[in-house]
Amino acid sequence: MKPLLLDASFPKLVNDITVAKAQIDQLNKVPDFETMSREMMLEVRLWHAFYLISNNRSEEAAPIIDTLVFDESYSDMPHLYVSWLWLARMTIFISNSDYMLALGAAENALLQMVEITNKKKEDFLAILASLLYNLASVHNSIGDGARAKKELTKCQKLFERLVKKNERRFSPMLLYAIEASTSIITSKTQQMNVLKHYDDEVKLYTGMLNNGDSKKTREALINLVNSLKKEGDIMLEMGNGRNAAKYYTKALRYQKKVSSHMGHKELVLSIGLAKALNKVANRRESAEQLLQSLHPLAKRLNATNELIEIENLLNNKNKNTNIMSLLKSIF
Repeated sequence: MKPLLLDASFPKLVNDITVAKAQIDQLNKVPDFETMSREMMLEVRLWHAFYLISNNRSEEAAPIIDTLVFDESYSDMPHLYVSWLWLARMTIFISNSDYMLALGAAENALLQMVEITNKKKEDFLAILASLLYNLASVHNSIGDGARAKKELTKCQKLFERLVKKNERRFSPMLLYAIEASTSIITSKTQQMNVLKHYDDEVKLYTGMLNNGDSKKTREALINLVNSLKKEGDIMLEMGNGRNAAKYYTKALRYQKKVSSHMGHKELVLSIGLAKALNKVANRRESAEQLLQSLHPLAKRLNATNELIEIENLLNNKNKNTNIMSLLKSIF
Protein backbone atom coordinates (compact mmCIF):
# COMPACT_ATOMS: atom_id res chain seq x y z
CA MET A 1 0.00 0.00 0.00
CA LYS A 2 1.07 3.53 -0.68
CA PRO A 3 1.83 5.73 2.36
CA LEU A 4 -1.06 7.80 3.68
CA LEU A 5 -1.41 11.33 2.28
CA LEU A 6 -1.56 13.33 5.50
CA ASP A 7 -2.85 16.50 3.86
CA ALA A 8 -6.26 14.85 3.39
CA SER A 9 -6.66 14.53 7.16
CA PHE A 10 -4.91 17.73 8.30
CA PRO A 11 -7.57 19.65 10.27
CA LYS A 12 -8.73 23.15 9.42
CA LEU A 13 -6.96 25.67 11.64
CA VAL A 14 -8.64 28.48 13.55
CA ASN A 15 -5.88 31.06 13.08
CA ASP A 16 -4.31 32.51 9.96
CA ILE A 17 -0.72 31.23 10.04
CA THR A 18 0.20 32.26 6.48
CA VAL A 19 3.25 34.28 7.60
CA ALA A 20 4.53 31.43 9.77
CA LYS A 21 4.07 28.97 6.90
CA ALA A 22 6.13 31.19 4.61
CA GLN A 23 8.94 31.42 7.17
CA ILE A 24 9.06 27.66 7.54
CA ASP A 25 8.61 26.84 3.87
CA GLN A 26 10.78 29.50 2.24
CA LEU A 27 13.33 30.32 4.94
CA ASN A 28 13.41 26.93 6.70
CA LYS A 29 13.06 28.93 9.90
CA VAL A 30 10.77 28.32 12.88
CA PRO A 31 8.94 31.59 13.70
CA ASP A 32 9.26 33.45 16.98
CA PHE A 33 6.55 31.97 19.22
CA GLU A 34 6.83 34.78 21.78
CA THR A 35 4.91 37.10 19.49
CA MET A 36 2.03 34.62 19.06
CA SER A 37 -0.99 33.67 21.10
CA ARG A 38 -0.77 30.21 22.65
CA GLU A 39 -3.47 28.91 20.33
CA MET A 40 -1.61 30.14 17.26
CA MET A 41 1.67 28.70 18.53
CA LEU A 42 0.06 25.26 18.83
CA GLU A 43 -1.31 25.46 15.31
CA VAL A 44 2.06 26.52 13.89
CA ARG A 45 3.73 23.57 15.62
CA LEU A 46 1.02 21.27 14.26
CA TRP A 47 1.52 22.55 10.72
CA HIS A 48 5.32 22.38 11.11
CA ALA A 49 5.09 18.67 11.93
CA PHE A 50 2.88 18.15 8.87
CA TYR A 51 5.30 20.14 6.68
CA LEU A 52 8.30 18.08 7.79
CA ILE A 53 6.59 14.73 7.17
CA SER A 54 5.33 15.91 3.77
CA ASN A 55 8.90 16.81 2.82
CA ASN A 56 10.38 13.44 3.87
CA ARG A 57 11.80 14.81 7.13
CA SER A 58 9.92 12.52 9.50
CA GLU A 59 12.90 12.19 11.85
CA GLU A 60 12.61 15.91 12.56
CA ALA A 61 8.84 15.75 12.88
CA ALA A 62 8.79 12.90 15.43
CA PRO A 63 10.20 14.87 18.41
CA ILE A 64 7.85 17.78 17.70
CA ILE A 65 4.88 15.41 17.78
CA ASP A 66 6.13 13.66 20.92
CA THR A 67 6.53 16.98 22.71
CA LEU A 68 3.01 18.08 21.82
CA VAL A 69 1.31 14.83 22.84
CA PHE A 70 3.29 14.08 25.99
CA ASP A 71 4.06 17.49 27.50
CA GLU A 72 1.53 18.33 30.23
CA SER A 73 1.60 22.01 29.27
CA TYR A 74 -0.29 21.07 26.08
CA SER A 75 -2.95 18.99 27.87
CA ASP A 76 -5.69 21.42 26.88
CA MET A 77 -5.03 21.01 23.16
CA PRO A 78 -8.22 20.21 21.17
CA HIS A 79 -8.88 16.46 20.88
CA LEU A 80 -9.07 16.77 17.09
CA TYR A 81 -5.52 18.14 16.92
CA VAL A 82 -4.14 15.47 19.26
CA SER A 83 -5.84 12.69 17.29
CA TRP A 84 -4.23 14.01 14.07
CA LEU A 85 -0.82 14.12 15.77
CA TRP A 86 -1.18 10.46 16.77
CA LEU A 87 -2.25 9.65 13.20
CA ALA A 88 0.89 11.41 11.94
CA ARG A 89 3.02 9.50 14.47
CA MET A 90 1.40 6.26 13.33
CA THR A 91 2.31 7.10 9.73
CA ILE A 92 5.95 7.58 10.74
CA PHE A 93 5.95 4.27 12.62
CA ILE A 94 4.55 2.48 9.55
CA SER A 95 7.26 3.98 7.33
CA ASN A 96 9.82 2.47 9.72
CA SER A 97 7.98 -0.90 9.86
CA ASP A 98 7.35 -0.41 13.61
CA TYR A 99 3.92 -2.00 13.41
CA MET A 100 3.29 -2.58 17.11
CA LEU A 101 4.11 1.04 17.88
CA ALA A 102 1.86 2.05 14.99
CA LEU A 103 -1.05 0.14 16.55
CA GLY A 104 -0.33 1.88 19.87
CA ALA A 105 -0.49 5.26 18.13
CA ALA A 106 -3.80 4.25 16.52
CA GLU A 107 -5.22 3.38 19.93
CA ASN A 108 -4.12 6.75 21.33
CA ALA A 109 -5.72 8.54 18.37
CA LEU A 110 -9.01 6.71 18.91
CA LEU A 111 -8.96 7.52 22.65
CA GLN A 112 -8.89 11.18 21.66
CA MET A 113 -11.58 10.77 19.01
CA VAL A 114 -14.14 9.23 21.36
CA GLU A 115 -14.01 12.48 23.34
CA ILE A 116 -15.04 14.58 20.32
CA THR A 117 -18.74 15.40 20.45
CA ASN A 118 -19.42 16.25 16.78
CA LYS A 119 -18.48 13.08 14.93
CA LYS A 120 -20.05 14.10 11.62
CA LYS A 121 -17.68 16.96 10.82
CA GLU A 122 -15.47 16.66 7.76
CA ASP A 123 -12.21 16.85 9.74
CA PHE A 124 -13.29 14.09 12.14
CA LEU A 125 -14.35 11.77 9.32
CA ALA A 126 -11.14 12.53 7.41
CA ILE A 127 -8.98 11.47 10.37
CA LEU A 128 -11.12 8.36 10.93
CA ALA A 129 -10.89 7.33 7.25
CA SER A 130 -7.13 7.92 7.26
CA LEU A 131 -6.75 5.94 10.49
CA LEU A 132 -8.61 3.01 8.92
CA TYR A 133 -6.32 3.21 5.87
CA ASN A 134 -3.26 3.04 8.11
CA LEU A 135 -4.75 0.18 10.13
CA ALA A 136 -5.40 -1.77 6.92
CA SER A 137 -1.78 -1.20 5.95
CA VAL A 138 -0.49 -2.43 9.31
CA HIS A 139 -2.70 -5.52 9.48
CA ASN A 140 -1.88 -6.41 5.88
CA SER A 141 1.83 -6.14 6.69
CA ILE A 142 1.59 -8.40 9.75
CA GLY A 143 -0.46 -11.04 7.94
CA ASP A 144 -3.97 -10.27 9.24
CA GLY A 145 -5.58 -10.02 5.83
CA ALA A 146 -9.18 -10.49 6.98
CA ARG A 147 -8.98 -7.54 9.37
CA ALA A 148 -7.17 -5.42 6.77
CA LYS A 149 -9.92 -6.10 4.24
CA LYS A 150 -12.66 -4.94 6.64
CA GLU A 151 -10.74 -1.79 7.55
CA LEU A 152 -10.05 -0.96 3.91
CA THR A 153 -13.71 -1.42 2.97
CA LYS A 154 -14.81 0.98 5.74
CA CYS A 155 -12.05 3.40 4.71
CA GLN A 156 -13.22 3.37 1.08
CA LYS A 157 -16.83 4.09 2.05
CA LEU A 158 -15.78 7.03 4.23
CA PHE A 159 -13.55 8.56 1.56
CA GLU A 160 -16.36 8.04 -0.96
CA ARG A 161 -18.63 10.17 1.26
CA LEU A 162 -15.94 12.77 1.82
CA VAL A 163 -15.11 13.17 -1.87
CA LYS A 164 -18.72 14.12 -2.55
CA LYS A 165 -18.25 17.00 -0.10
CA ASN A 166 -14.74 18.06 -1.08
CA GLU A 167 -13.39 16.56 -4.30
CA ARG A 168 -10.08 18.39 -4.36
CA ARG A 169 -9.14 17.45 -0.80
CA PHE A 170 -10.14 13.78 -0.78
CA SER A 171 -10.05 12.35 -4.32
CA PRO A 172 -6.33 11.37 -4.15
CA MET A 173 -6.91 9.33 -0.97
CA LEU A 174 -10.01 7.68 -2.46
CA LEU A 175 -7.85 6.57 -5.39
CA TYR A 176 -5.20 5.30 -2.96
CA ALA A 177 -7.84 3.30 -1.10
CA ILE A 178 -9.22 1.85 -4.34
CA GLU A 179 -5.72 0.91 -5.46
CA ALA A 180 -5.07 -0.83 -2.13
CA SER A 181 -7.79 -3.33 -3.05
CA THR A 182 -5.36 -4.95 -5.48
CA SER A 183 -2.98 -5.83 -2.64
CA ILE A 184 -5.34 -6.47 0.29
CA ILE A 185 -8.37 -8.16 -1.31
CA THR A 186 -7.18 -11.56 -2.52
CA SER A 187 -10.31 -12.52 -4.47
CA LYS A 188 -9.98 -11.27 -8.06
CA THR A 189 -13.76 -11.22 -8.38
CA GLN A 190 -14.06 -8.99 -5.32
CA GLN A 191 -11.27 -6.76 -6.63
CA MET A 192 -13.14 -6.27 -9.88
CA ASN A 193 -16.37 -5.60 -7.98
CA VAL A 194 -14.64 -2.81 -6.04
CA LEU A 195 -13.31 -1.30 -9.26
CA LYS A 196 -16.73 -1.61 -10.89
CA HIS A 197 -18.37 0.13 -7.92
CA TYR A 198 -15.95 3.05 -8.09
CA ASP A 199 -15.69 3.23 -11.87
CA ASP A 200 -18.07 6.18 -12.29
CA GLU A 201 -16.60 7.93 -9.24
CA VAL A 202 -13.07 7.64 -10.62
CA LYS A 203 -14.21 9.14 -13.92
CA LEU A 204 -16.04 11.94 -12.13
CA TYR A 205 -13.41 12.82 -9.53
CA THR A 206 -10.55 12.81 -12.01
CA GLY A 207 -12.29 15.26 -14.32
CA MET A 208 -10.20 18.01 -12.78
CA LEU A 209 -7.06 16.51 -14.36
CA ASN A 210 -7.91 18.08 -17.69
CA ASN A 211 -7.46 21.46 -16.04
CA GLY A 212 -4.24 20.44 -14.29
CA ASP A 213 -5.78 21.28 -10.92
CA SER A 214 -4.54 18.39 -8.81
CA LYS A 215 -1.03 16.99 -8.92
CA LYS A 216 -1.80 14.53 -6.13
CA THR A 217 -4.88 13.23 -7.93
CA ARG A 218 -2.81 12.68 -11.05
CA GLU A 219 -0.12 10.83 -9.09
CA ALA A 220 -2.75 8.71 -7.35
CA LEU A 221 -4.35 7.81 -10.67
CA ILE A 222 -0.96 6.87 -12.15
CA ASN A 223 -0.38 4.60 -9.14
CA LEU A 224 -3.77 2.99 -9.72
CA VAL A 225 -2.97 2.36 -13.40
CA ASN A 226 0.38 0.79 -12.47
CA SER A 227 -1.26 -1.49 -9.91
CA LEU A 228 -3.91 -2.60 -12.39
CA LYS A 229 -1.19 -3.36 -14.96
CA LYS A 230 0.68 -5.40 -12.36
CA GLU A 231 -2.45 -7.42 -11.61
CA GLY A 232 -2.98 -7.94 -15.35
CA ASP A 233 0.61 -9.15 -15.70
CA ILE A 234 0.11 -11.64 -12.84
CA MET A 235 -3.13 -12.97 -14.34
CA LEU A 236 -1.41 -13.29 -17.73
CA GLU A 237 1.45 -15.29 -16.24
CA MET A 238 -1.10 -17.58 -14.58
CA GLY A 239 -2.78 -18.14 -17.94
CA ASN A 240 -6.01 -16.40 -16.89
CA GLY A 241 -6.69 -14.39 -20.02
CA ARG A 242 -10.19 -13.25 -19.07
CA ASN A 243 -9.17 -11.67 -15.77
CA ALA A 244 -5.99 -10.24 -17.30
CA ALA A 245 -8.06 -8.56 -20.03
CA LYS A 246 -10.30 -6.95 -17.37
CA TYR A 247 -7.32 -5.44 -15.53
CA TYR A 248 -5.64 -4.16 -18.70
CA THR A 249 -8.94 -2.68 -19.90
CA LYS A 250 -9.42 -0.83 -16.60
CA ALA A 251 -5.81 0.36 -16.68
CA LEU A 252 -6.22 1.73 -20.21
CA ARG A 253 -9.50 3.43 -19.29
CA TYR A 254 -7.94 5.26 -16.34
CA GLN A 255 -4.75 6.00 -18.26
CA LYS A 256 -6.85 8.05 -20.69
CA LYS A 257 -7.58 10.37 -17.77
CA VAL A 258 -3.84 10.90 -17.31
CA SER A 259 -2.94 11.33 -20.97
CA SER A 260 -5.14 11.97 -24.00
CA HIS A 261 -2.64 10.69 -26.57
CA MET A 262 -1.34 7.21 -27.33
CA GLY A 263 2.20 6.97 -25.98
CA HIS A 264 4.57 4.25 -24.81
CA LYS A 265 2.59 3.40 -21.67
CA GLU A 266 -0.62 3.04 -23.66
CA LEU A 267 1.26 0.84 -26.14
CA VAL A 268 2.53 -1.49 -23.40
CA LEU A 269 -0.91 -1.77 -21.81
CA SER A 270 -2.53 -2.45 -25.19
CA ILE A 271 -0.02 -5.21 -26.00
CA GLY A 272 -0.82 -6.77 -22.63
CA LEU A 273 -4.52 -6.61 -23.47
CA ALA A 274 -3.89 -8.25 -26.86
CA LYS A 275 -1.90 -11.05 -25.19
CA ALA A 276 -4.73 -11.57 -22.71
CA LEU A 277 -7.39 -11.66 -25.44
CA ASN A 278 -5.28 -14.16 -27.35
CA LYS A 279 -5.71 -16.60 -24.47
CA VAL A 280 -9.51 -16.44 -24.75
CA ALA A 281 -10.77 -18.72 -27.53
CA ASN A 282 -13.47 -16.44 -28.95
CA ARG A 283 -11.38 -13.25 -28.66
CA ARG A 284 -8.29 -14.23 -30.69
CA GLU A 285 -9.48 -12.39 -33.78
CA SER A 286 -9.87 -9.25 -31.69
CA ALA A 287 -6.35 -9.79 -30.34
CA GLU A 288 -4.94 -10.00 -33.87
CA GLN A 289 -6.79 -6.86 -34.99
CA LEU A 290 -5.50 -4.97 -31.93
CA LEU A 291 -1.91 -6.05 -32.59
CA GLN A 292 -2.14 -4.99 -36.22
CA SER A 293 -3.43 -1.56 -35.17
CA LEU A 294 -0.58 -1.22 -32.65
CA HIS A 295 2.13 -2.01 -35.21
CA PRO A 296 2.22 1.50 -36.78
CA LEU A 297 2.07 3.09 -33.32
CA ALA A 298 5.13 1.13 -32.21
CA LYS A 299 6.94 2.25 -35.36
CA ARG A 300 5.99 5.87 -34.81
CA LEU A 301 7.19 5.75 -31.21
CA ASN A 302 10.39 3.98 -32.29
CA ALA A 303 9.59 1.36 -29.63
CA THR A 304 11.93 -1.35 -30.90
CA ASN A 305 11.29 -3.96 -28.19
CA GLU A 306 7.52 -3.57 -28.43
CA LEU A 307 7.65 -3.70 -32.24
CA ILE A 308 9.53 -7.00 -32.11
CA GLU A 309 7.04 -8.35 -29.56
CA ILE A 310 4.07 -7.39 -31.75
CA GLU A 311 5.61 -9.01 -34.83
CA ASN A 312 6.45 -12.18 -32.89
CA LEU A 313 2.91 -12.41 -31.55
CA LEU A 314 1.45 -12.01 -35.05
CA ASN A 315 3.88 -14.55 -36.54
CA ASN A 316 3.19 -17.06 -33.78
CA LYS A 317 -0.53 -16.67 -34.42
CA ASN A 318 -0.05 -17.52 -38.08
CA LYS A 319 2.14 -20.51 -37.23
CA ASN A 320 -0.41 -21.82 -34.74
CA THR A 321 -3.16 -21.49 -37.37
CA ASN A 322 -1.08 -23.45 -39.89
CA ILE A 323 -0.30 -26.14 -37.31
CA MET A 324 -4.00 -26.53 -36.46
CA SER A 325 -4.91 -26.77 -40.16
CA LEU A 326 -2.26 -29.44 -40.77
CA LEU A 327 -3.37 -31.44 -37.74
CA LYS A 328 -6.99 -31.32 -38.94
CA SER A 329 -5.94 -32.59 -42.39
CA ILE A 330 -4.21 -35.56 -40.76
CA PHE A 331 -7.04 -36.49 -38.40
